[in-house]
Amino acid sequence: MKRTRGFSLIEMMISLVVLGIVMGGAILFFRGVSRAVAGTSDRMDAMQNLRYALSTLDRELRNAGAGTTGTQPTLVYISSNMVMFNADLVSLVAGSPTAVNYDPDANPNAVAAPTTSQKFFIPGTSIQYPDSTYRTTGGELSPAETITYWFTPDSTTANPNDYVLLRQVNNNAPDVVARNLLPYAGQPFFNWQIADTLGNLSFVAGATLPLRHSVPVHGSTADTGLAAKIDSIRAVQVYAYTTNGLTGTQQVQRQLITTIAIPNAGLAKQLSCGDPPIFGQTVTGAWNGDLVTPKITLTWPAATDETSGQKDVQQYVIYRRTAAGSFADALQSIPAGHPTYTYTDPTVLIDSTYVYQVAALDCTPTESTPATSNTVVIP
Repeated sequence: MKRTRGFSLIEMMISLVVLGIVMGGAILFFRGVSRAVAGTSDRMDAMQNLRYALSTLDRELRNAGAGTTGTQPTLVYISSNMVMFNADLVSLVAGSPTAVNYDPDANPNAVAAPTTSQKFFIPGTSIQYPDSTYRTTGGELSPAETITYWFTPDSTTANPNDYVLLRQVNNNAPDVVARNLLPYAGQPFFNWQIADTLGNLSFVAGATLPLRHSVPVHGSTADTGLAAKIDSIRAVQVYAYTTNGLTGTQQVQRQLITTIAIPNAGLAKQLSCGDPPIFGQTVTGAWNGDLVTPKITLTWPAATDETSGQKDVQQYVIYRRTAAGSFADALQSIPAGHPTYTYTDPTVLIDSTYVYQVAALDCTPTESTPATSNTVVIP
């Protein structure tokens, strides 16, 4: 019987050593491949996270001003990390002529302008919005809701420098758009571009921010002009880093800069000559006669809707009452067309007290809410 020769102990030991070397190399190779794949995946996830955040912001901010009424502002508040604007982004009604999207399942409190009874604080400030209830010419609530985006520090991640991008509609609770965001080195998240009267663009100095709509009328002279005014904003550059949420050597960063045009911000609103005009000014009365010929002189500046907004004020109506009386028929009317107004009432009596009201009248004709003067006493 033929004997079969086996492996010697030394040969077996050599084989095991060689196998160990091969296996060790294979493990190192596969670990390297795994790390490379994981790193690529982290970089892709980080970039997709940032692209989603900025594309969402871009898509909605470009529609700022869509569906707003004649007096409703396009941009409400801007800062280095926040933007608040009005737009009719969503409607519950199919075929809406102004809405960008139709969603029958949308939150009913997020498809129209908030009213003054739904005031809310602009995030991170003590400012409440809105200061007016914006309505259409038919008296219906404006379909343009208020959308706010802002970057704020995120305490839920391992990196203490992380930010989160939040989105809020009207006074509803905010939603998270993206996490693991970092500010771009040496730049704010938002860098705003403003146009002068010739249309030339320049960046708004950071020291002038924030900007906000100071009066409840789009196009007010208080919010436009050569100075940094919010109705002169035309675009914004967004700077941001995104990470994979880790720290140290495991952190992956990607950066992205994008410019978002805001085409509706500089457009004048269409005049409807149907919304009640806004007066919004103070009426001052003063006795400037003598006991023989007593007179009271009223002064007031042009109504807000005469120089901006709908620009449809055609005259001013003056009312008068005594201390014990009530406002009845109009005392006088004055044509519009001046920066300031003066009216002298020569029909007052000595030893009497008078109070006046002035209302702006548009072409409908519709009167504004009247402004009441101070009480004037004639000795």
